[in-house]
Amino acid sequence: MLKMCESTGELEFLPADPFCAKITAFAKAYGCRENFALFYRQDDRAALSSVYGSVTLYCGENADYEEIRSFLPFLGIRSLQADEKTFDKLGINKKKSSFIVKYTGGTAVKPKHFTDVFDGKEAYNMLVSGGFEMGTYNEFCESICARLRCGAAAFGGIKEKELEACAFRLFDGDKSALLGAVTTAAGYRGRGLASSLVPYMANMTKDSFLFCREDSLLDFYKNCGFTLWGRWAENDEVIL
Repeated sequence: MLKMCESTGELEFLPADPFCAKITAFAKAYGCRENFALFYRQDDRAALSSVYGSVTLYCGENADYEEIRSFLPFLGIRSLQADEKTFDKLGINKKKSSFIVKYTGGTAVKPKHFTDVFDGKEAYNMLVSGGFEMGTYNEFCESICARLRCGAAAFGGIKEKELEACAFRLFDGDKSALLGAVTTAAGYRGRGLASSLVPYMANMTKDSFLFCREDSLLDFYKNCGFTLWGRWAENDEVIL
């Protein structure tokens, strides 16, 4: 039975998984006492977070999909992200989907000119130029800064005189981390900057995952030390 979590400790059962990384990182950043960040668990079978109506869902093997499908409309959700198979079992259409990869390449060498000093405007402008859908600058900062402050996210960049490439541990959860927002400035592409930065950003004490934005990026991440793990799916026009 789905139950609202009253403490972050109620999410300790979650395994090392990219969706669990998001859920537990949000819980670390916001706790369970904010009305815009809600957390639910279904015994030890499933869990979800709803942050400003954006839902991340993890379902284990024995999850009660019928109960979850019936519950989602009551959340007033704006978007849903989960494993592609979960979408299929819930009978919800996928608007976007692509590969999930897991880092298996071992400890990486620190890139030359590496920096972990986060300049929000600089990173935001680079990501927008790289084709990422970031929303407004204030929305970007409000989202990432809360997690950076409490260690539920981390920034990494390559910068000599200006930012040349960047990558994030977007969600540094209890047992796993989810990397993303990887891009290189136009004038520095083709130099292997991202391929050296991303492995270094993997958390060696946790399983580290990454959602490919497009299927065509799979080979790039395989060359960076990642292996295929599964597929993610998302719908930001959920009809329930």
